[in-house]
Amino acid sequence: MINKLLKSFFFKQKMTLKRYSILRILQIEELIKLNIKGSVLDVGGKKTPNNISNYLETKVKYLDKFAKNEEDLIIDLEKEFNIDKIKLEQFDNVLLMNVLEHVFEFNNCIQICYALTKKGGNFIGSTPFYFRIHGSPNDYFRYTDQALEKILKKVGFKNIIIYPLTGGIFISFYSNIFLITNKIPLFNNLLLPIFTILDKIMYLFTKSYKKIMPIGYFFKATK
Repeated sequence: MINKLLKSFFFKQKMTLKRYSILRILQIEELIKLNIKGSVLDVGGKKTPNNISNYLETKVKYLDKFAKNEEDLIIDLEKEFNIDKIKLEQFDNVLLMNVLEHVFEFNNCIQICYALTKKGGNFIGSTPFYFRIHGSPNDYFRYTDQALEKILKKVGFKNIIIYPLTGGIFISFYSNIFLITNKIPLFNNLLLPIFTILDKIMYLFTKSYKKIMPIGYFFKATK
């Protein structure tokens, strides 16, 4: 237990030095824990140095409407798409990381993800909650765990698990001042553990503290 805590602490410190937000760090940690095997499609992603799916030990294919690689799928998640055209290519794992909040036609996006997931395959994703507006190019929504569950069930996903990626007053504050404090070398490496400890103290007063103030959600489901 102590070894896991220390490993997580040093991982967070290392990634903070790389100027990763706490939300992205926690998302990467969760993906690594899943030990994903088989084919992977990163929906809404592309091959960049800071892509979350870079930390997977398997080959990743991307889906993006601006995709330039011939191997990638070029699909606009905002528009209706002939699902039959893409059912021929399905994946063991479909990722939707920090994309859902940027898609206005979110039901259309989830339907495409469902069609691209193999029978018995995994649908894995994450979306922010207490997090600053971040256009890509637009930022439309924030989803609760209850909303995410209904959206996933509606298209047919099952075995749905949704949980908060940490939460609390202090870590939410840290998350939202990150862009400012990040300009000061090593400052965030000091702030992060302090705010984490302060929130853990707050957990002692109410068990629902983390659940009602999440900085983001992580979800898993199967087809």
